[in-house]
Amino acid sequence: MRKPILKRKGEDVKRIGKILFFVICLLLAVGVGSSVINHQSVQAQTDHTCLARVDIPLEDLHWVYVPESSDELYTEEQFFFLAGELISNNVVDASICPSGGLQTNGYANACGMAQALPTVVAVQNLLNEPILQAYDDVGVPPVLLKNLIRFESQFWPSQNDLTHYGFGHLTNIGIRNAMQWNPDLYDKVCPSGAGDCVTNISAAETILASLVDTCETCEYGIDLVQAFESVDILAEALLGYCFQAERLVFNATSWHSSLAVDYATIWKLTLMNYNVGSVCVYNALEATFERTQGPMDWSDISASVSSGFCERGVLYVNQITEDYFGFPPSGQ
Repeated sequence: MRKPILKRKGEDVKRIGKILFFVICLLLAVGVGSSVINHQSVQAQTDHTCLARVDIPLEDLHWVYVPESSDELYTEEQFFFLAGELISNNVVDASICPSGGLQTNGYANACGMAQALPTVVAVQNLLNEPILQAYDDVGVPPVLLKNLIRFESQFWPSQNDLTHYGFGHLTNIGIRNAMQWNPDLYDKVCPSGAGDCVTNISAAETILASLVDTCETCEYGIDLVQAFESVDILAEALLGYCFQAERLVFNATSWHSSLAVDYATIWKLTLMNYNVGSVCVYNALEATFERTQGPMDWSDISASVSSGFCERGVLYVNQITEDYFGFPPSGQ
């Protein structure tokens, strides 16, 4: 038997009241105000998940680790691309080696690496102090930053393939996107009189050119003053991508990012965003949240990626955050 109309209306009123109460509580909980909902330009959120280093899963501590001293970032890896660049740029003399110490692809051969190894070790540690300083000044996890530089450029700050610049292989559209999301980066690098650097491709090229820190007359072939500034700029760019990732989480879930993902996950989303872009990140978040209807971790999100191009971003994240250097997590 159908319920009487008046009774049904009374129940509907109660139900609507409960829904409204729940929605109000949810909005208060996630800290979503009209300024966040209506502001569609460059700001992500007032309270940044990117900068709230809390509740870190144990399995992520090795790459989220913050050393007490830059000495803890010391490494002794054999980087064959770096060795090849040092030989090619006459920083290292490998003339006693077959083919001058180089393979046909420009990487060092075994003999070239043997000749270059002391310099390779020195160069990969030149940035340890500015990398750690970038955590204090900007907030980017230092091991993540060193791993990204290791993966992208092997610590050689040149122009690669005509489109990728500096330690982090930033591109024109990449630096402009980062400036859009991080006003501090914009203020640091946008040349005076350039107009809007977010849309000015020529100005972006000028900024990128400043990230090429090689120097024929400098020790190790690198202008250290310029290189240290480049590390700061790269950190600011990554923070811009993190702020964008926060907004992507909000857009996909309507939740404040801190309620949907943890600190480690927002930085993994940042790396994916940096590598393959916002569409891949948003689609993965939307698909994952539809399934979980709640907080998501990286395993949830990466499992939702099916596109071949976007899967490249997942691989990139996993390579950057692997336990490559074996940094100790004790006490962090």
